[in-house]
Amino acid sequence: MAKSFLPFQKKVVLLHFVLYLATMDENLRNSDSYRTLLDKARRYCSLAEQCEDAVRQKLVTWGATPAESDAVVDTLFAENYLNDERYARAYCESKILHQHWGRQKVLYQLRLKHLPRAAVAVGMAAVSDDDYLAVLADVAGKKLQELRRSVDDTAALRQKLTAFLLSRGFLISEINQIITNTLQQ
Repeated sequence: MAKSFLPFQKKVVLLHFVLYLATMDENLRNSDSYRTLLDKARRYCSLAEQCEDAVRQKLVTWGATPAESDAVVDTLFAENYLNDERYARAYCESKILHQHWGRQKVLYQLRLKHLPRAAVAVGMAAVSDDDYLAVLADVAGKKLQELRRSVDDTAALRQKLTAFLLSRGFLISEINQIITNTLQQ
């Protein structure tokens, strides 16, 4: 008989806990510090696209408690100040098209920001393959001109160019294809 009562008891305790959290959350949302933090976070997110990690770090520097941080972040997501897919898309376009990073480097940096895989996939798909290969060809061409001034040996030139492009986050298969096309010109 005691065994059949135990699951009911757990449900009651869980219900009390949920009600406690809801009341605590309501009290927190009515506090002045929460409203101040939320206003600061809204301004911060309005200036440029931000990810959840960056907002949480900023909230810590502003002196927010973990409960306040959670509440502010939840509100920012609800009000669409934070959006993982929008952030990933803007980040990928910026880093690949403007700063000339390879997809591997961008992917690594997005993983460090703890974005969901689906959002990262949307961001990576935002840059077309044609644009990506044009960036790679442009970066390789400029670096090749720079290296030709100091390196005469074709093998050394190829090695230095490959190392440079790998450090920028491009794949070896992409690099070999571009180097072959660029050296033939």
